[in-house]
Amino acid sequence: MVKQALTCPPLPISISVIIQARKFIFGENFTNEKFLTLLQNIWNDRSALTELKGPVRVVHQFVKMPGQMAEFFNYTTNQLETVTACYPAMGYSFAAGTTDGPGSFSFAQGTTTSNPMWNAVRNFVAAPTDEDIKCHGAKPILLATGRMWLPYQWQPQTVSTHLAMIGDLVIAGVPGEFTTMSGRRMRETIASTAQEITKAQPTVVIAGLCNTYSDYVATPEEYEIQRYEGASTIFGPHTLTVYLQQYKKLITAAVHKKKVDPGPFPRDLTSENLITLQTPVVYDTAKWGKHYGDCIKQPDKIVNPDETVSAIFVSGHPRNNLMTGRTFLTVERLENNTWIEVATDADWETKLYWVRTSVVLGTSQVEITWEIPSDTKPGKYRIGHYGSYQYIFGGKYPYEGFSNLFEVKSQGSA
Repeated sequence: MVKQALTCPPLPISISVIIQARKFIFGENFTNEKFLTLLQNIWNDRSALTELKGPVRVVHQFVKMPGQMAEFFNYTTNQLETVTACYPAMGYSFAAGTTDGPGSFSFAQGTTTSNPMWNAVRNFVAAPTDEDIKCHGAKPILLATGRMWLPYQWQPQTVSTHLAMIGDLVIAGVPGEFTTMSGRRMRETIASTAQEITKAQPTVVIAGLCNTYSDYVATPEEYEIQRYEGASTIFGPHTLTVYLQQYKKLITAAVHKKKVDPGPFPRDLTSENLITLQTPVVYDTAKWGKHYGDCIKQPDKIVNPDETVSAIFVSGHPRNNLMTGRTFLTVERLENNTWIEVATDADWETKLYWVRTSVVLGTSQVEITWEIPSDTKPGKYRIGHYGSYQYIFGGKYPYEGFSNLFEVKSQGSA
């Protein structure tokens, strides 16, 4: 029997960073209810809003990036050059990670030279061609992903590009993470192109990670420095240059109401037997003498605002049912003999920690915590948990459970 200590594991860094950023920007007690109130106040003050008027147009095109050419004005030589997008590759500084998530080994950001040992490891997997090395310029190639096809293509070569116009609002759906300056140049290119044709100044919004993920898109200048973002710009130093040309073509087609060629379709993997490293849920069992949803650690009977209350439940594996459009947990207040939902797993102040207490027996439990907002209404509350368990002989079955009542005192009460 394998048991794990019932402690709250650290949140994944991305989730933890998001939570801390939310607290820093909006404050500790910025709840969903307050956010909706803020939106309502903005809506009520319509003087700050601009009504969108005009036609709705959408253009889309797949683009095979390697070999795509574009014109680039080189301010160093004061000459107009024809540049080309490369086959995908990741640089050494990609492995260095970033400030909020450093990498392993001795990789460092800003690396512009290669290492014979790591090159040997790289070449064992897939060696870049001389053309790849020349094309990527300042980037020493750590992974020649454009030459790696087992078991599938490691990074996309054909990307999805699209643009939507709603009146004078232009939404550019881009297939990567644009740096701040790359985004500014994209917005400026789209806006100036549209203005040349319509004589009107549009509002341009960059919508990142649309349809395809092709890592970062740095400016040519950022690329030369080869920090994490530049090393992760997979199509070489002029990735942005090619994208600027592409979206200039899309906005021109949208304004002139012209159709564009759909472009080469990427490989469709939906019908293939994809490899997964995620093991299936074979079965769940409840603890001996317990049922799914039983609360085995009750919350404190009396709590105050700004404190954290928690409860532990017998559970199934959360992957049995992702509760899409629903919730794994609720916090409810009793009013006139009716339970009123006040928080779910969509609220910042709630968290759910799942632990597989025995791999052999298939037992699990969840700890649900609620950071009580300072403006919480006094009264009687309970915590609820919802999920599904996998029966050993097949089938998934829903369950639910609730904690005992606990009382939230008024702010400032002893």
